[in-house]
Amino acid sequence: MAITILLGSMILLALAGVRLVFAILLASALTLLVYRPGIPLEVVAQLFLSGLDTFLLLAVAFFFLAGELMNRGGVTRRMIDFASACVGHIRGGLGHVNVVSSIFFSGISGSAVADTAAVGSVLIPAMERMGFSRGFAAAITQTSSVIGPIIPPSIPMIVYAVLAQQSVGEMFLAGIVPGLVVGLCLMVVVYMIARRRGYPAGTWPGLAAIARTGLSALVALLTPIIILGGILGGVMTATEAGAVAVAYAFLVGRFWFRELSWADCGSALVAAAKGTSTVLVIVGASSVFAWIVADLKISTLASELIFGISHDPFIVLCLVMVFTLLIGLFMDPLAGLVIIVPVFLPTMQEIGVDPIQFGVLVVLNLMIGLTTPPVGYLIYLSAYIARERPEVVIRESLPFLAALIAALLICIVFPAVVLTLPQLYSGG
Repeated sequence: MAITILLGSMILLALAGVRLVFAILLASALTLLVYRPGIPLEVVAQLFLSGLDTFLLLAVAFFFLAGELMNRGGVTRRMIDFASACVGHIRGGLGHVNVVSSIFFSGISGSAVADTAAVGSVLIPAMERMGFSRGFAAAITQTSSVIGPIIPPSIPMIVYAVLAQQSVGEMFLAGIVPGLVVGLCLMVVVYMIARRRGYPAGTWPGLAAIARTGLSALVALLTPIIILGGILGGVMTATEAGAVAVAYAFLVGRFWFRELSWADCGSALVAAAKGTSTVLVIVGASSVFAWIVADLKISTLASELIFGISHDPFIVLCLVMVFTLLIGLFMDPLAGLVIIVPVFLPTMQEIGVDPIQFGVLVVLNLMIGLTTPPVGYLIYLSAYIARERPEVVIRESLPFLAALIAALLICIVFPAVVLTLPQLYSGG
């Protein structure tokens, strides 16, 4: 009954149009009133603020700002030019460029929405001019944007690290190979569809063009190396690495490419503040939710329910992934993390699933929800950029969604895909 009240009221409020953070807080307060009437509601405010009292969360603000500065400083166009030189000659041309550009851009933004907006605004019109359907261009743009929060830096990975008390550096490392696997699966689908529909390929530009565009994009591509190298080398914390990334993005855009104006800096600060505040209020609300989950022993009840179906670790993990996918269909990924992590992480650790692997699987799973109805706002953003109906984008996205599910299954069946790099770093 406690689970029904807590989760049921939260989902109903969200579906009724209440903002997720308020849905979480109202559902938590209602559960307290019913099951712990002796506890004053001031506890909700105290738990909310204590959840934000974490130095690591400053990294979220810095990475948001670094991404905004890079996007306004001419970095996106140079990365797309480099991607085009590398893979534009393959059948499906700009479809592959779209995927590779998302891989490059993920090393800067850590946000699927930013990826869709930045890459889509350039490549969707270009794909249409080259003969690709608008629905196809929007579909590959929104599904490839899932890579953004997988390859470091990643805002959801930072939030998971805070909720699960894991190393941000190891979470970042764990996302590299799965992100590349997602990209490869999407490129296979692009190639198959391009062959069937006769979509064009570009011409081979030659090694000189690849070298030229690569040098132009190199300054931007150094960003994730600086971030990861600083964190894993013990030189910087994740928060300090975020601050360095902001300084680097500003210097590159303002003095190297000379495309970042002071007005751009102001708009970047505003956009980063909006994105950061959205994340932080959900993290604060998650502290209230997690406390109630622990107090009512909901994770124990969830374990008993799952183990009542099977004790096989693989089947248990698959069941949790199916539940996570269903949550992702209806909720924002960060709100989904609030539900999934405190409820199911203890069960995963009990059956021997590494918390790092579980974190990558949950983030990837919830990101898939961004590309599916009814919530999936990447659908509507890409459809708006492409001037296409959302239902057309949804239909064109089905083969790419199958590719995303295939990548998720690879990460489930072969844990080494996720864990090899973190284990090499930690010596495990």
